[in-house]
Amino acid sequence: MTEMREVASPGSAARPYLTLAERFRAEVMSLCDGRDWALRELSRRAFLDVGFLSKLVRGQVPVSVDVARALDAAFGTGTSLQSLATRIRSDLHPQLPVGGAFVGREAQCARLDGLAAQMTVDSPAAVAVLAGAAGAGKTSLAVHWANSQKSAFDVILWADLYGFTADKTQQAEPGDILRELLKGLSVPAARIPVTDDERLQALRGNLRSRAARVLIVLDNAVDLAQVKPVLPGTPGTLILITSRTRIRGLAQVVRTVHVPVPAMTETDSVDLISSMIGADRAAREFGAVARVVDLCASLPLALSIAGNLIAADPATSVLQHAEALADRGRLHMLDGDDAGIGVRAAISWSIASAQADAARLFRLLGVHPGPRFTAGAAAALAGLTEHETLPLLDQLVDAHLVQRHQEHQGGYRLHDLLRDYAAEEIQDPRWENERRDATERLIRWYVHSCHAADRALTPLRDHHEPLDAPTPGIRPATFDQASVAFAWCTAELQNIAPVAQLALDQRMLWDAWRLPTVLIDYYIFARPFHVWTSSMQIALVAAETARNDLWVAEVADKLAAAYLRMRDYDAADNLSRRAISLIGDRVPVFPRLGWSYTNLGVSAHVRGDIVTAVDLIGRGVDAFVAGGSRIGELAARIDWGAALRDAGDRDQALHQGRLTQAEFRADGDSHGLASALASLARTCRAFGELDEALACSEEAAERFHAVGDAWGKADALEIKGLVLAELGRCDDAVDVLSAALKLVDAMDEVKAEQLRQTIEAYDTAGGRT
Repeated sequence: MTEMREVASPGSAARPYLTLAERFRAEVMSLCDGRDWALRELSRRAFLDVGFLSKLVRGQVPVSVDVARALDAAFGTGTSLQSLATRIRSDLHPQLPVGGAFVGREAQCARLDGLAAQMTVDSPAAVAVLAGAAGAGKTSLAVHWANSQKSAFDVILWADLYGFTADKTQQAEPGDILRELLKGLSVPAARIPVTDDERLQALRGNLRSRAARVLIVLDNAVDLAQVKPVLPGTPGTLILITSRTRIRGLAQVVRTVHVPVPAMTETDSVDLISSMIGADRAAREFGAVARVVDLCASLPLALSIAGNLIAADPATSVLQHAEALADRGRLHMLDGDDAGIGVRAAISWSIASAQADAARLFRLLGVHPGPRFTAGAAAALAGLTEHETLPLLDQLVDAHLVQRHQEHQGGYRLHDLLRDYAAEEIQDPRWENERRDATERLIRWYVHSCHAADRALTPLRDHHEPLDAPTPGIRPATFDQASVAFAWCTAELQNIAPVAQLALDQRMLWDAWRLPTVLIDYYIFARPFHVWTSSMQIALVAAETARNDLWVAEVADKLAAAYLRMRDYDAADNLSRRAISLIGDRVPVFPRLGWSYTNLGVSAHVRGDIVTAVDLIGRGVDAFVAGGSRIGELAARIDWGAALRDAGDRDQALHQGRLTQAEFRADGDSHGLASALASLARTCRAFGELDEALACSEEAAERFHAVGDAWGKADALEIKGLVLAELGRCDDAVDVLSAALKLVDAMDEVKAEQLRQTIEAYDTAGGRT
């Protein structure tokens, strides 16, 4: 996750910094103080465990709406705490990760404090690398120290790079990392540029404009290739990187300080366990605590798991806990990893202490290939309902086997070591049948859920092919609003390609093909080009492996649509021609051909071959009509009208534009209507129908705004600005074009530059400076 920090500027009076979660805890304490209540009195009145309340006010457990409701009832505050809790849960970037118990690391913190003290807004960029074995507590140290720096830096950003996971293909790409950092700077997702270079430039520009002291934490980095493309290099910026490796070569790129993070000292390890189980209990069984520390090899991950289990079971002595841990096998090196001894046995002990159903769910989570998962996906793996699965997830969270994902409400993730362990465990031959069934359920859940989401985005369109009923035991996600479906797709975006690849690896070829292709409407709306192209490439391999020409043709057309929007016209043309060659004698009736011809025609139009464009798109319209595809026909007619306009055919261009907007309006398809109106506005302007052009562009902008298409709104505003200029209203034109520029400035650099040049020309013509 990422988070922007509004804190005191260097040299200014400190401002109190409160995240929503911190504000909630402060409000609870203030309400207690106002009533002269101790936590025990609040516990009695709210029917909540006093130990839980103690953790809540110290920020060691997350805020939930149910807890807030109980506190509101106790305080008599109506729904004020519930409202605040709801805001916390819906906020994508509520805070830096909340650390648990933390002790020691004085040397490392002092080294980092010294670096921070040297940073001014004009200082050269610097990097500090926290390097150590897996489980050594690098992230805990980074969390603790970053939270201690809220008054020292104006901006603090955080991104998890997923550098060491069971599936190395899930390591965060530079573009993904840059997107997270830009979101932390409150850049809307729709305004984040497409390419990695554009994203890096947007990050640099945003940070330079602030002239601030900036801390960026890049957690769990794998190597130089992962971090080098995301370093902004802006003055006043300190990058804190955690990694299991030293990241050699980084010093050649930027001023770098390496801060080793070894295993904790025995004293600090004992203090950590003591802070979790209580100082009195630890003092009574000091030798047993030292034994637990030894078995956990002083690794904070293992110590945290062991400490929480001991704290949760006060009836069992620490010595008995230590003996149980030792009986399950002396801690040893995690296979294939340099984590050191301690982690495997601690995890095994934690799983063995869990209820059977929770332990089974943890094991099955090793099937999921993505970086995060939802309760719905977990339920599919287990063959349960979400209602049955949520308590099991709560148990795993309490046992520190699963983490709630800070950024995505209702989302979860596994620490990389735990994920490796679960993935390894489920590969045991004992679980072969269970693994196979869970894998199939998960893949089918994603296919059906994505189909439901895309259908909810465009419920009135006729290209949604029905799917067979889900396999028994699978309960796909459902959506009653397009906005909910869009948000779900965005949250699941990082899982689409991995799940498609999992289906391909399992020879579930139809699913590997259908999962990416069913999301075409979301891809067109949101333009997530990296996932769009990578997932479609997987679908293409599945279609080719199945030797199904119609599958290949469909993927080729949908992949071509991505490359057209990315302005890679050669790649788009090659795919469209391949689709046409595969369709063959199905030309008269197969609507897929319509997309192929239309894509080729749009490419020809952009290249300036207007005659060819008119002919090819016309063929596309005919193919759609013959195949009975209404949405295809209307979409093609929009492009046909644009080509006819540039060919100088006034009557036909206006006819196509007015026809499509009337048909989409009759269908109630808002996005289709917006697209038709924007194209018609350009046509009307081209032929001097300025009043109609202005009305169409204004309505198009409003409708694009209503459906959340920022790029489409900018396009409509651009047309409106051009029309206003022709009407002699240059000042108004510049204002409208400037609004369009703000929408696409961080999204589409080519269009943004065109707008800048137009604004400059009109500014000059209007005498503005």
